[in-house]
Amino acid sequence: MKFRKVILYFIVITFFSISRTIAFDNSTKNDKLVSTEWLDKNLNHEKLVILHYGKKEDFEKEHIPNARLISIRELIVDKENGLRHELPDDKKIESVIKSWGIDNDSKIVICYGDEMALLMAARLYMALDYSGLGDQTSILNGGFTQWKNEDRVITSKVSEYQPGNFKMKANKNVIVDKKWILENLDNPNVAIVDARPEDQYSGSAEDHNSPRRGHIQGAVNVPFFKIQSDDKPFIIKDKSELQKLFEDNFVSKGVTVVTYCGSGIWAAPVYFVARCLGYNARFYDGSIQEWGNDDTLPVTPPVNVNSD
Repeated sequence: MKFRKVILYFIVITFFSISRTIAFDNSTKNDKLVSTEWLDKNLNHEKLVILHYGKKEDFEKEHIPNARLISIRELIVDKENGLRHELPDDKKIESVIKSWGIDNDSKIVICYGDEMALLMAARLYMALDYSGLGDQTSILNGGFTQWKNEDRVITSKVSEYQPGNFKMKANKNVIVDKKWILENLDNPNVAIVDARPEDQYSGSAEDHNSPRRGHIQGAVNVPFFKIQSDDKPFIIKDKSELQKLFEDNFVSKGVTVVTYCGSGIWAAPVYFVARCLGYNARFYDGSIQEWGNDDTLPVTPPVNVNSD
């Protein structure tokens, strides 16, 4: 009888341990944007990895406990063909992600230092999505600024960690090339979204990435900065506002969203939002720096610009 009670005890303990792990995974599986409250509650979870993107000197003074300072620049390269801000090869991506202490079952939260770092945080999300980690990666809404504003626990202690055992399973659907774009220009089920400011989209302002002004033929415009709260630019708007932003700019529900910009940075926040909203999202990393420099590819010319 006593033996049975011992066995029953271990069964119950095991069940609740597994339940807690499952609850952690399921509660965030499709949440690409997590709150400071959620992170606070799960701060000590063994599978949690917080990646902090920001200035080293600021991080060494204060950061979220157990956060790891990383450099997204390790996942951005300039190619020999002249294209800037491209992803490196898969082997390099796997090596970098391993070096950050990430395993295949890690729950990753990206924390950004300020509103400017949000751009790179979103770019990091795209890279992790490409590497196969998108459904277990989130961005902390408000980043470290919001965390600190709420007087949550901070530390100056830099945590030690070992390299992870991550094995890459690249999601090749994330990145598209100019051939794919060209083939889908007239596809009603594809929305090509230009994330640049309106004046660069229209061609009334110059984009140094391209000798030709204007935008990819048929593209719509969702400027990257419009995903941020007007009064708190380090906060991403809620889903209802973001959905309205998309639909007001001719991005209907159910279409495949492909984002681009000048050289692959500004397009990242809009890509991230598309993923948050449940769109099938893709990323044109070559962007206008590639498209605009190829005279065989169609560009909608500037509007309301004097020719003299």
